[in-house]
Amino acid sequence: MLKTLRKAQAGFTIIELLIVIAIIGILAGLVLNNFQGAQAKARDTQRRTDVNNVHAKLEEFYNDQGGYPNEDLSITLLAGIDAEALNDVDGTAIVATYTTSTTAPTLSPANTNEYAYGGYGCTSATSTVGDFCTKYVLKTFLEKDTAGFTKNSLN
Repeated sequence: MLKTLRKAQAGFTIIELLIVIAIIGILAGLVLNNFQGAQAKARDTQRRTDVNNVHAKLEEFYNDQGGYPNEDLSITLLAGIDAEALNDVDGTAIVATYTTSTTAPTLSPANTNEYAYGGYGCTSATSTVGDFCTKYVLKTFLEKDTAGFTKNSLN
């Protein structure tokens, strides 16, 4: 008489494996989504910091020169500023506009040109070395806030 022994099965069924894979996929998706949000927030913080640094240097320039620059912003013009503060996170330089009008220009930075400087009340409507503006607006694009971030001249 032969006895048949039944082996006990070890391992998981395909349904159990699919359920575990689905749960891991859902958790990974949640972690990645939160991680991307944190990266966007960090880039927005960097943009605000850069605009605040440029704002401080422009006010220092005003105190030294009696007006705001009517030329493209540079590390030579704003002595002592970190060169990276003049470039957005993609490396694009501040886009500058100038007007002789006494009203602030409308600036529309986007995710391609994230920083904008608009001088107004300027002696010339074009970038002219040595000329001055009476006021300015600095604005940056933000990923988490559609209104962006704006700093105006103090004077």
